[in-house]
Amino acid sequence: MDPLSLSRFRLGTLAFALFVVGTNAFVLAGVLPAIGDSLDVTPTVVGYAISAYAILVAVLAPVFSTLLAHVPPERVMAAGMLVFAVGTGVSAIATNYPVFFIARAVAGIGAAALVPLATALAPRLAVPGRQGRAMAIVALGFTLAVALGSPLGTGLAEITSWRVAIGGLAGLGAVLGLGIARLLHGMPTNARVPLSARIGVLADARVIMGIIAIMMMILSFNLIYVFSSEVTAAVTQGDGAILALLLLVFGLSGAVGNQLGGWIVDTQGNLQTMRIALVIEIAAFLLMLVSLESLVATAFVFALWGASGFASVVALQDRLASLHPDRTAIILSWYSTGMYVGISSAPVVGAMVLTSVGHLGLPVAAAAAALIALVMTAPVRGRR
Repeated sequence: MDPLSLSRFRLGTLAFALFVVGTNAFVLAGVLPAIGDSLDVTPTVVGYAISAYAILVAVLAPVFSTLLAHVPPERVMAAGMLVFAVGTGVSAIATNYPVFFIARAVAGIGAAALVPLATALAPRLAVPGRQGRAMAIVALGFTLAVALGSPLGTGLAEITSWRVAIGGLAGLGAVLGLGIARLLHGMPTNARVPLSARIGVLADARVIMGIIAIMMMILSFNLIYVFSSEVTAAVTQGDGAILALLLLVFGLSGAVGNQLGGWIVDTQGNLQTMRIALVIEIAAFLLMLVSLESLVATAFVFALWGASGFASVVALQDRLASLHPDRTAIILSWYSTGMYVGISSAPVVGAMVLTSVGHLGLPVAAAAAALIALVMTAPVRGRR
């Protein structure tokens, strides 16, 4: 296999791993009532397990990147995927809520070992001049988890049961866990670096600003995605099929924006790409204030939101990976922390906005969060 084909194959493997992990995170939102009925708890209580999963990934991602830096990355990711598969599998057969909660926590531990390394490996697997596109390929895993994995998983749960859908993800995780070590064999191991030096990356203001940026970008995304039924109520009239179609438009546009963003990063630079994408995304959020009574206009705005949102994420990943090439893994583990903080905080922030000012407050809050992310692209002096 020639170098370019091998690179694409390995990047595709990482993207599929992130697709499985991402689908596992998003699909539960659509089956909360069914899980609650099975475990004899309310959907709100089931939601606590989702938050616990996100919080564990946020906390443990930088810890694992520090403690396991000297271990071959393919072994860390294989172990992480297998732990994820075990936790997800046990949650699929859990007969009571405590077991389900603990199993979700175990799955979060596995994801914390996998996600930042998969992201950090992307530029190292790329052929020269294609780093941005390599990161876009890996990031496509999460994009497709939103666009296809979540609705397909929810549909499978409707046809069969939520246990089958979650169990299927556990099976895919087990296969990937057994295959990653072989497929990525021979990746260079990171050199040992003192803990103080690893924490020291946070002394670079650009890293801190990048972490804040991804928190705000993920928060803005989830403020609309999680509460999409309320945001689009005027055009869907409670019809789940119409909402699913709008989310499909968003997801597929996000996949296009993901790949287009990677190409623009390689040709125009990550910072410029991120700024342009965020400006377009803010405009999309504000357009929601006047477009949400027309199905065609709403579909157009959702397409604009998806393409710009995912393009900005790819640009930020490339930006952070390029700041300190010898510290990419630890920096992107902090990136994962920011991402999952955004995921876990969005339901709380969104509920407060919805209760206090109504559904039109959600696009405004999303635009404000994206604006903060845009401010974080301001030029500052970096530290070596």
